[in-house]
Amino acid sequence: MTVRTSQRGFTLLEAIVAVAVLGIALMPLLAFISQSALELRLAGDANARSLAQQNVVSFLETLNPIDQPLGEVDLGDLHVMWASRQAVPEISNSTMSNGMPGFRLGFYNVTVQVYRNRELWFDFTARKFGFRNNQPNMAAP
Repeated sequence: MTVRTSQRGFTLLEAIVAVAVLGIALMPLLAFISQSALELRLAGDANARSLAQQNVVSFLETLNPIDQPLGEVDLGDLHVMWASRQAVPEISNSTMSNGMPGFRLGFYNVTVQVYRNRELWFDFTARKFGFRNNQPNMAAP
């Protein structure tokens, strides 16, 4: 009586080698997916920062640095702080040949800091035009 032991299949060593080859082949794919996720997060942060900067610049359009040289304001989830420094000495209508009589005009460098979640997110400097009416308000009779 002879017992036949002809089984077909993989040995344990062959299975280990197959898993190792598969792991080595998948490593670049996993590294690519990880790098892509990081790049997507960085691109999303850059887009959010760009949108926030556009909103802050829109707010700064309403700011007169002569009247409000320092200040802070909340714009949604952003906290914005600014400080103005005169870049060009003010001129008045007495030094201009024509233009806006009774006004003083000047250029200011406005340094802006933008905070998100109580941490400085980004900052920038913008040049702003400032003006002041030197004539007192005349009350109508």
